[in-house]
Amino acid sequence: MIKKKNLSATSLVVVLSLLYGCSGHPSTSDQQRPMPVKVLTVQLSTINLGQEYVGTIRESVAIPLSFPAAGTVSAVYVSEGQSVNKGMVLATLDTKSYRSSYQIALAKEKQAQDAYNRLSELYKKGSLPEIKMVEIESDLQQARSTAQLAKNSLADCRLIAPTHGVIGKKSVEPGMNVLPDYQVLSLLKIEQVNAVVPIPENQIANIQLGQQATVTVAALNNASFTGKVTETGVEADPLSHTYPIKIALQNNDEQLKPGMVCNVVITPKAVAPMITVPQTSVMIDTNNHTYVYVANKDGHSVHKQIVQVGEAVGNGDVAILAGLQSGDGVVTEGNQKIDEQSLIQIIH
Repeated sequence: MIKKKNLSATSLVVVLSLLYGCSGHPSTSDQQRPMPVKVLTVQLSTINLGQEYVGTIRESVAIPLSFPAAGTVSAVYVSEGQSVNKGMVLATLDTKSYRSSYQIALAKEKQAQDAYNRLSELYKKGSLPEIKMVEIESDLQQARSTAQLAKNSLADCRLIAPTHGVIGKKSVEPGMNVLPDYQVLSLLKIEQVNAVVPIPENQIANIQLGQQATVTVAALNNASFTGKVTETGVEADPLSHTYPIKIALQNNDEQLKPGMVCNVVITPKAVAPMITVPQTSVMIDTNNHTYVYVANKDGHSVHKQIVQVGEAVGNGDVAILAGLQSGDGVVTEGNQKIDEQSLIQIIH
């Protein structure tokens, strides 16, 4: 009987404990604590929806330069990257053999001229047959042409800049033997340059001539330049499946150099104001609906708001096409740890 009484007393204690737990006096651990979150007040704003690409600065014109004559390079007066003016001597060939040929041609021309002067007097007096005079005139004309060719060949030993520009690649040094039309230098025109951008094949249809583009060059402390699309490629690269486009940029001070890497944003012609939110604030529920949490006016609770999401707009943001309006406070941090029953504490 004593053991049975003790058992009944123990059962009573357990029941009372359970009742106490349900009596409206919960422990501190059972109370809901506000979840700290960050909230962004969204507004309508004009967003650049242009696609961003990586391109390379290229010269507008590249002129290959070569000696018309064969010979040994005696001097090169320019270096890569150097600005040159029209008429400047860029390099020379050894002129010894060409100068000798010119001197011989001049001597033959003088000899033919002397013969013509003497025999023309005889021809006027009727002492020289006409056929002989024709032969003398032909010899003189041939000697003059040979002398002119020798003179031109001597002049061809100097490589002259055909226009103002910047020396690109230099592929010759003094002492090298070169053949006619072997490229020794390239002259680049960079008063206007092109940003050459490879566009994926699924986006090339969206690129139109005349579209404005912003080009940013990291090598120039992220300086920005504005230009327009002037060319769109019609043949894709067989490996990358991209089409090259060109964006013309004015470069009067020539600070843009060929080979510089650039970021390019091509701007659509029409850009409408819209609301954007960080992509991390947008979630998907079990019904495949996209939604965000919006802080209620009391600042201590949230509600779930279904939204229609548009395309990415850069900096990790996405456009919201429907579901939000200016002034809404969207939870951007802490949204993964809350639901519609959660209390929140907005932190800054």
